[in-house]
Order: sequence, then C-alpha cells, then structure tokens
Amino acid sequence: MMEANNMKRNPGFVHIAGGVRLLIALIVGVILGAWLYAKFAGMGLPQNASIAAAAKSNKSVDPAAPSDVVLISPESQRDVGIVVESAELRSLQGTLSATGTVTEDPGRVAHIRPLARGLIEKIYARLGDRVSAGDPLLEYDNIELGLAVGEFLSAQAEQQRSLTDLEVKKKILERSKEMLREGAVAQTTYDLREAEYKDAEAKAAGARATVEKIAEQIRRYGWTDRDLANLPSSRGASGHSISHSILKAPFSGVVTSFHAALSEVVEPSTELLAITDMSSLWVMADVYEKDLSHIRTGKAVRVRVASYPGKVFEGRITYVADVIDPKSRTAKVRCLVQNNSGLLKLEMFATVEIPVDQTSPVLAVPDSSIQQIEGQSVVFVRNSETGFQKREVRTGIESQGYTEIRSGIKPGESVVSQGSFVLKTAFLRHLIGEKEG
Repeated sequence: MMEANNMKRNPGFVHIAGGVRLLIALIVGVILGAWLYAKFAGMGLPQNASIAAAAKSNKSVDPAAPSDVVLISPESQRDVGIVVESAELRSLQGTLSATGTVTEDPGRVAHIRPLARGLIEKIYARLGDRVSAGDPLLEYDNIELGLAVGEFLSAQAEQQRSLTDLEVKKKILERSKEMLREGAVAQTTYDLREAEYKDAEAKAAGARATVEKIAEQIRRYGWTDRDLANLPSSRGASGHSISHSILKAPFSGVVTSFHAALSEVVEPSTELLAITDMSSLWVMADVYEKDLSHIRTGKAVRVRVASYPGKVFEGRITYVADVIDPKSRTAKVRCLVQNNSGLLKLEMFATVEIPVDQTSPVLAVPDSSIQQIEGQSVVFVRNSETGFQKREVRTGIESQGYTEIRSGIKPGESVVSQGSFVLKTAFLRHLIGEKEG
C-alpha cells in the first residue's frame, strides 16, 4: 500500500524499479548460460577439438620445444588419426616428364574447297560449330556446274535423235533385206542401207558415251542419279537450283578455320573452312637427347594440362623424330591421345609423363607424407612420443603412391604418413604466432 502511494506521489520511482528488475534478469541469464556452457561444452566433435588442440603453439605446451617441432599428446594423435611409417628403400617405376603442345591429327582434318569457280550464296556452319557427317556447310552458285548441266541436256537431246535415227535405219535395213530376197532391189542398194544402219549405230553409241561422261562430271559436284533423272527442271530433287552445289561435312568434327563470306567469288584453290575430328589428337612432346633411350613407339603415356590439374589423359607414343633440334638438343615425340571428353583444346601446353624402366631401390615415403610449406617440400619425423620435427626434403620420382626422397631424411626414420596436414596446420599457427610476437 505504501509502495503504491509512493508510485502515485513520485512517477520516476516506476522507471527505477523497472530498471532494477531488468538488471536482475540479465544477471540470472548470464549465470544460467555459463552453467549450460560448462555442462555441454564437451559435447562438440572430438576430432575437431583434437585438431584445435593439436594446432596450439608449441611454446604453450613446452616453452623449451624447438621452433621446428610440433608437440601433440598421444590422445590427440589418436583422435586426429596420425599414422607413422618408416622411410624405406623401394623399387619405383620411374617417370620421365616432357613438355609438349596439343595439336590436331592431320589425317583427321578436312580442308573444304569448292570443286569449281562460283559465288557463295548460303552459309550453314561457322567457326567453332560442331557438325556431323553429311551436314551442309555452305552453298554456292557453281558456274561450271551450270555449264555442265546445259551440256548434259544438249547431249541427252542429241542421244535421243541418234536413237530415233538408228531405229529408222534399222527398219529400212530390215525392209531392204526382204526386198533383196525377192529380187526387188540390187545387192549394192542393200549394202548401202546396211552401211547407213551401222553408221547410225555408231553415232548412238557415241551420243550415249557423251551423256555418261557429262553425267559423271556432274556427280562430282554432289549430284545423284535421281537429280539427273529429274532434269530438265528449274530445281533438282534435292532442293538446290540447277547450278548450285552444296558442300557437306565428310565426317563429324569442329569447324577450326573459316574463310568464307556471302557473295564472295571462290576458286577451286580457295580453302573455305576446315573440319577437325577432335576425338583423337596429337601431343608433340620435346624429349632431350639424353633421355631418348627410354622412348619407344607403342609405350603408354599420361598427359596432363594446367586447365584440369586432377585429370589424366591416356595416350601412347606413335612416332619418335629422326632429327634432333640443334639448339634445344631435343627430339619431337608424337603421342596419340584420346579426347572423347572434348576437354583438350588445340595449342594447349601439356606435360607428358613417360614411364621408364624399373629403377634401383631408392629411399621413399608415401605421397601423403609430403606437405608444402612456403614453397618447400617437407615431411614430419617423429623424434619423441609427442614430438614431430619438420624436415625439408628434396623429392624425386613419384610412382605407385610413393615419392622418392633424395635428401632430408635417412632410411628407418619414422615419418608421418597420415595426418601430416594436421601437423602442417599446427606448425603454421605456431609460425604465425612467432611472427606476430
């Protein structure tokens, strides 16, 4: 009752009381949150927590630890899956690397030219288009085809006249033969009729040969017997006008060059476009003279390009040049590579990996042991129960999941084969901490 009277007398008292209640609620919330965090903080992912613990500064664990040593407790090692393996001598399959360039197989490139002089009227394919066998590429007014069709029609008419004349001469000869038996005509008259018939027969054969000769010429422009049978007409059966020719793709591929324009006059020597079958390409590699003893035709190779770092293209060696470049002391090695995926492009730079004969035993560690720190290959060597020392190494050939170590470690030393990335993370965090300090 007294509090109510105070509130009526002093309205500011209401605001003070409300603020006190809010403050009390905030304090209770903080205390409750701290209790819940303490209760459930350990319910996170153990592996993530272990990785975080492994990445702590070495100095925080052991101030006397060398700067190139990462300290991790045995429990954390088990949690992050660190596995140690002895560096041993192994016989590895060597690999010879050579640089090269992706190029087309000349036997899979079609250079499209007109068969006669003409005027381009329609273009169906452009640079970069993918075409299938039989697809129309362009249509042009073939001047020579028009003349050939005219000659064909004239030759057909002449052939028809010769056949008609032959038929007439044949009937006259048969009639003369009957009259000769009856004594109605002289032998000389019959002989004259026979000579006229043979002359007509020769002319008919000549006319037939002329028609066939011109027809064969027309077929070279892409016409069929059906087109010829439909003459004379303003348009052939295939839909082109009499003097028009359509150039078609001889096989499936990509238009890799294009030199045609509408209304352009072209000659048989003019290359209008080129179609390249990209399903199989060449990689021309440069191999040093000293390494040629490892090269032989038929050997399988692996090709890599910078555009697809994890992709390997399979191929084989098909040719080794007989001439050495006097400046670079290299020979061209041609590799045939399948490109059904279409990922390889012409003029790409490539790395060709060529297997060489079995090497003598070399010191090797698993590929997963190698990490890169500041551009240097390193491994982590166990030097105590909890300590792993970073070692800079010089690597060699890579084969069958192992990498040759030419310097940096000795045979028998325990190298981290799994979990080396965790150690790299721990080392880098410690290194950053030292620089900031």
